[in-house]
Amino acid sequence: MNTIIVFVIITSICVVNSSVVKSTKNADETTTSGNQEKFAEAKSSKKHEVYKTFDVNESRVYLDDVLFVLKNQNWTADEEPCLERTLLMLRNLQNFTLWAVWAWDSISSEPEGILYGNRFQLGNFDECMRAPWYRQHPELRSQYCLADIVLERTDRAVKKATDPFDPYESALNVLEYQSPIKRPLNRLTWGVCVPAVCAPRSVERLAGVMLARSHLGAVGLRARIAVSDSCQRADEPLRYDELFYAFISVAACSVVITLICTFLTYKWKRSAENNFKHQIIKAFDLKTNANKLLNRTDQGTDVMYGIKFLSMCIVVSGHQYGITNGGPVSNGVKVDEDALSVAGLFILHEDIVVDTFFLLSGFLTAAALGKLARMPNIFVLFFKRYMRLIVTYAVVIFYICAVFPHTGSGPLWNRAIAEDTKPCRENWWLNLLMVSNYINSQNMCLVISWYIPCDYHFFVVTVLLYWLYRRHPRVGRAAAVAVLLAALATPGVINYLNSLPAIQMFTYDFVSNPRGPIQFHLTYIKSHTRYAAYLIGFLSGYIFSRITASGNLKRISKKWSILGATLSLLMMTMMTFSGPTFLWRSYNALESAVYAALNRPVWAGSVALLVMCCSLGHL
Repeated sequence: MNTIIVFVIITSICVVNSSVVKSTKNADETTTSGNQEKFAEAKSSKKHEVYKTFDVNESRVYLDDVLFVLKNQNWTADEEPCLERTLLMLRNLQNFTLWAVWAWDSISSEPEGILYGNRFQLGNFDECMRAPWYRQHPELRSQYCLADIVLERTDRAVKKATDPFDPYESALNVLEYQSPIKRPLNRLTWGVCVPAVCAPRSVERLAGVMLARSHLGAVGLRARIAVSDSCQRADEPLRYDELFYAFISVAACSVVITLICTFLTYKWKRSAENNFKHQIIKAFDLKTNANKLLNRTDQGTDVMYGIKFLSMCIVVSGHQYGITNGGPVSNGVKVDEDALSVAGLFILHEDIVVDTFFLLSGFLTAAALGKLARMPNIFVLFFKRYMRLIVTYAVVIFYICAVFPHTGSGPLWNRAIAEDTKPCRENWWLNLLMVSNYINSQNMCLVISWYIPCDYHFFVVTVLLYWLYRRHPRVGRAAAVAVLLAALATPGVINYLNSLPAIQMFTYDFVSNPRGPIQFHLTYIKSHTRYAAYLIGFLSGYIFSRITASGNLKRISKKWSILGATLSLLMMTMMTFSGPTFLWRSYNALESAVYAALNRPVWAGSVALLVMCCSLGHL
């Protein structure tokens, strides 16, 4: 009985094990089969994605649309050759013919980065202008044109956007937005490569058609398009005119004369003669002029060398920022954000550093005149000062008129050189007469040269005042006080009467077109609004010459020297960073006028204090 029970139990266990193994095996086979099917399906899908292609010929729809629109434009008889060449280019583009693809490939198919401040859509200038077959096939020659476009909103916003960068609101709010730096986001300059027979009006049509088929045409923006600059044609460089050859001839003669005079001076160096002929020859000697150029005078004013050097570095960096920011940048919005940082605030009002040069010029003039026991002929002084300024000035103007246009190329080169070359060829004589900052200043030759006539005017007026003081001390003092008060008040009065901002800041509208702002012509370049810094420099220089007449330069104690220098640096820092704050503050005419009247004299006085503490103290 027991044997039968054990046999039944063993049999049952075997049957159960067999069922479990079989079911497990079936389950494994089912799972493996399912995984294989899924893997095969995934592999098939992946293989399909890898080899998926797109039909490039789908772009024919776009080109057909462009062709249709161009044909239905109101072309005049003069524009027919351009229309025919453009249609021929587009048909060959559809066939992927090299010359047509080459020309179209050099154009930005549509504007990009507009909302991020990328104003200049220049395409590829060199590709348009330097196709390999232009000499062999002149019929395929093209030209590069710049189309200036202003986008205008056609719909009426329900309400003014509080946050133009709200991602769920209309992008038109961003196009209308203008940052405190005044960079417009609705303006662009588009470089297009078109057949050489096309006139500016035809180029405007083509640019309008392309713009309408871009993403900017999705909401019906109205575009004002103008091709105002002459187009640049392939293989047509600027021609060398008589002015160019004249400059090269004068430069070559100057080099030859300098080398000859240098040789003669070396030959006669042991000669004791010092007649007029030797003096003329020595004036062109390289070695003599190099020694004078690098000569340092130890008269207690060594600090000025460092101040001049640092001021030049600041001025050059500020102008470099202006050239870069006003030109082609793809991240204009980011540049504007950086300009509103702590470092950027310094650049926005870095023009105040120019008053340092006015101060130093007046200081050195007073120091030189204060040492003279007898007042020299003032007309001789005026002539010497004029000649010292005008010779180098005239050479630079001559170079700008004659040689500068031949020194570069590029999509914006003709536009850039026209801003200097054309005014210089027309108004060079105003610069040489030292009146360019008053007469026709809208077309001033060399915008940055406004400083030179100002400096000369300051010298003439100040020497006349000093001459009057030497002849009639009481009258001279009264006249000097009256002129100083007038120089301090004039900028503020002009700002107040014309409702101008406190200062001319280096915002985008100014650096991109410095001749444009009215403030530049009314207060920035006029001698009567910049005279205070020079007068302060002259007065401080006169005081310095009287103190140092005894030969004792250490008149200020170390403690007061440190305190004075610290106060000077604090005041200069305050003037530099306080000016740009007017970008965010609501306009107040009286406040702006007061700041316009005082910020430059305070800066000049601070620099004069620093010079005194270093020259007469123990720093």
